[in-house]
Amino acid sequence: MAKIKKRRGKYYSRVRWYDTNDKIKETQIALKTDKKSVAVVRNNEVTAKEDLIKEGGSWNFAWLNDEGKSELIRITISDAFDEYRNVQNINGVRASTLDRVDNSMKTIYKVFGKTYPIDALTYSHIEQYKEYWHSKHKPTTMNINLSKIRAFHNWCVKKGYAKKKIEFVLVREDQKLPEYLTESQFKDIMNCDIVDVHFRKAFLFYYITGCRKTEPFKAELSGKWLTIKSTDAKSHKTRDVELNEVLKSIVTEMKDRYHMLIDEYGQKPRNIIMRYGKEFKKVCRHLGIKGKTLHSLRHTYAVRRWAITGDIKMVSEEIGHSSVVMTEHYAKFNLRRLMDDFPSLKERIALRLTPPMEDSYFTKLLKVI
Repeated sequence: MAKIKKRRGKYYSRVRWYDTNDKIKETQIALKTDKKSVAVVRNNEVTAKEDLIKEGGSWNFAWLNDEGKSELIRITISDAFDEYRNVQNINGVRASTLDRVDNSMKTIYKVFGKTYPIDALTYSHIEQYKEYWHSKHKPTTMNINLSKIRAFHNWCVKKGYAKKKIEFVLVREDQKLPEYLTESQFKDIMNCDIVDVHFRKAFLFYYITGCRKTEPFKAELSGKWLTIKSTDAKSHKTRDVELNEVLKSIVTEMKDRYHMLIDEYGQKPRNIIMRYGKEFKKVCRHLGIKGKTLHSLRHTYAVRRWAITGDIKMVSEEIGHSSVVMTEHYAKFNLRRLMDDFPSLKERIALRLTPPMEDSYFTKLLKVI
C-alpha cells in the first residue's frame, strides 16, 4: 500500500518496491494538499494504481491537472529520448557520439514515428525495424544503430519508462579485412594533379602518421611532437606522434588553412575536415581505385607497421587503439602478399619469414637426448 509522507507542510504519496535485481525503487506523487483527510483519500487512489505504477506506468491524477481526470501517461519515444540525451550531455558524452545517437534515433522515428509509446516497444518491433532497413542500410550501419537504440531503451527500463529489456539481436555481417593501399596505388594518387597539392601533402601526412581524419586539426604541435589529447582521441588515450621537418610543415599548413577558413570565411569545422575525404575519393574515382577512403591511409599505416615489426601491441599504441583486439585485424594479412604490395618493405618483411639459424651446440645436444 502506498504510504503518506509529509514534507514542508505538504503531503506526498510514496510507492516503494523491489525491482528484478532486488534493489529498492521508489516514486513519490504530490497529493497537493496540507490536509491529512484529503491526503488519505488521494493516497487511496494512488494505492489503487500501485501495481501499474510499479510496472512503469506514469499517472496524471485528477488533482494534478485542470481536467479533473486521472489518466495513464504514456511516455513517447521522443520525450524519453530528449531526457536521455540531456543526461548524456551532462555526463560529458562527446558531441560526436551524441550526433551518432541522434542519427540512430532518426531511423527508429522513420519506422514508428516520434509519438509512439516507449513502453509499447517489443522484440517484434525491433525485428520490424530491421526488416524495414534491411535493404537500405549495410549490416555495419544497422548494428551501430541497433546498439545505440539498445543503450537508450535499457536506460528507459531503468527509469521505469519501459517495462523490461528487449533482446536486440544484431544483424549478421561478414568480417572484412581493413582496406589498405598498395605502394603503386599511393604513388599514383600522389602523382595525380586532379586535386590540389595541399590535399596530396595531407594524404602523405595521414599515410606516414596513421592519424585519424580529425586528429591533426585538434592536436597540439610542440617541437617535433604532435600530441593528441585524450579529450580528442576516440580511445580517450593521449598519445604523441613524432614528426620530421616535412611532416611538421604539412600539419602546420593544414592547421593554418583550417583556422583561416573558419575565421575569415565562417566555414564550419566539420565541413573543412570532410573536404579532405572528398578530395581523396575524387582522386580514387579518377584513377579507378575502388573501395578506398581517406581512412584507408590509416589502415595502410597499421598494416605496414605490423608487416615489418610483427609487434601488434606496439602498433596498437602507435595508432591509439583502446584495445589490442581491435588492432589484431591488421595481423591477418599474408606476409608474402604484403611483400608484393609494398616492394620497399620487401627485405624487412623477409626477415620475419626467415627462420633463425640453428645453434650447432643445441643441435648436437638434441641429438644426444
